[in-house]
Amino acid sequence: MEKLKAILAVAAVALVVALVIFNASRPVEVDREVWNVAMTKGNPEAKKHFIMYTDIFCPYCDKFSYALIANKEDFEENYLNNNQVYFEMRVTYMNYLSGHSNNSKPAGEATYCAAKQEKFWNYYDTLISTLYDDYFSKDIGTGINAEKMPDLELDYFYAVAGKAGLELESFQTCMENHETLEELASNTAKAQTQIESGVPYFVFGNHKQSGFYGIWDATFDYEQAKLLLDAGLSS
Repeated sequence: MEKLKAILAVAAVALVVALVIFNASRPVEVDREVWNVAMTKGNPEAKKHFIMYTDIFCPYCDKFSYALIANKEDFEENYLNNNQVYFEMRVTYMNYLSGHSNNSKPAGEATYCAAKQEKFWNYYDTLISTLYDDYFSKDIGTGINAEKMPDLELDYFYAVAGKAGLELESFQTCMENHETLEELASNTAKAQTQIESGVPYFVFGNHKQSGFYGIWDATFDYEQAKLLLDAGLSS
């Protein structure tokens, strides 16, 4: 495990350094378009706008998110509260469209339904943490070679909504009537024209990166996340 950590850390540092050098001569960031304000956190006037394109059932995306959730206090203190980062999550269901996960569609709809209640982050953080406890920590759904995650019933997403403090009746109505599917589909189509590969895909100032190094160790993975955050701030 320690050898794997060392190899991944060296690879991550090398990639970040190369991208920082490449991005140093690129134009200064000017576009701060936001897709859904409820899916942002931090000060809109912060130094840099950090965008993460994701799919709830993309395990490599969830490694990054789980690391930030597990280190929430440090992330908020060193990147959000000091106006360094305006963080935006752009949720898609690309893995559903590609046939990789039937769960991506209802999970995507659920996050947009939570956003309608202005509780996207409550729901998102609770969902990622719950998936970790129920599946990822047991090496289910963690990657290509892992045991496949089962198709989840809507009740799973309703239970998460209850834990996250959402108003359940309106959340269930939103899900059952697919009230947010059009927005999810539109944003997914838009994402497919804006990213250069699959998710996770990060745009941070002039720094762009596809994929995320991680091993489902919240401490190690957070160090890798900070490399990306710091690269974006320095670009």
